[in-house]
Amino acid sequence: MPESIGIAIPFYSGVGFLAEALHSLLQQRDEAWVAVVVDDASPETGAAELVASLGDARVTYVRNEVNLGLAANFNRCLEVTGCDLVTVFHADDLLLADYVGTVRAAAESAPTATCVAPLAVVIDGSGQRTDTMADRVKRLLWPRGQRVLLEGDRGLARLMHGQFMYCPAVAYRTRLLPDVGFDNAWCQVMDLDLYTRIVLGGGSILLDRSQVYAYRRHAGSATARNTAAFLRLSEETAVARRTADEAARRGWRRTRRAAVARWTTRLNGVLCVMTDRSTPRDVRRRAWRDITGP
Repeated sequence: MPESIGIAIPFYSGVGFLAEALHSLLQQRDEAWVAVVVDDASPETGAAELVASLGDARVTYVRNEVNLGLAANFNRCLEVTGCDLVTVFHADDLLLADYVGTVRAAAESAPTATCVAPLAVVIDGSGQRTDTMADRVKRLLWPRGQRVLLEGDRGLARLMHGQFMYCPAVAYRTRLLPDVGFDNAWCQVMDLDLYTRIVLGGGSILLDRSQVYAYRRHAGSATARNTAAFLRLSEETAVARRTADEAARRGWRRTRRAAVARWTTRLNGVLCVMTDRSTPRDVRRRAWRDITGP
């Protein structure tokens, strides 16, 4: 098994959530981990003091001299732990007690996989389990096998049907990642963009059906704000179109069909347009073009 897993925690705001995240990390049954809190020049105080108060040498703190932004800070997270297998653990989420052990064992079972992606449960702002339509669809799209390898045309086609993985639960083998990791060109689909490039580049993603991560959905998150602004729809459409073009060049018929259809993206877009009347009209018109276009 990998000697240890690096848990890198990008931080900008929410010291209270960060305290919960670190507590969940300290409860791991498998203790083969090291962690770094990577403060992206946050205006909020208390993160450094929180890490120091833990009194655990496995958890350290670094602060960027300037704010790097989401993608660049995620890329720094992939580097700072010194481990080959790294999770970019979001500071408002929780690790369930078997996360480290499950991911390490899965990584051992597929030594050439670029990523290991376990299933997640979903919690709300207060930490209670919740279940949204988006999460029910993700479960429907997740393969039934305990461990399934996504690779090649068939694997990428499954991902193009809908992004069913939870990005912060994913562990990355840093030595197998593309030269460009998380791309700052995207705000909401940095993960989907990276996963498509991994598979197109000959890499693979190992899915493990174990629910060992708790993903928090709350109104204050960047995801909630940007989704309301239809940014996710626009970016998912752009990635799907690019992937369809690349798949056509390669003769990957399954992937091209799935990327052109992108039924979950279109359906989610329709729901957003039909239920949100506060978004400016020009944004709504652009959303309809994404929904109905090729």
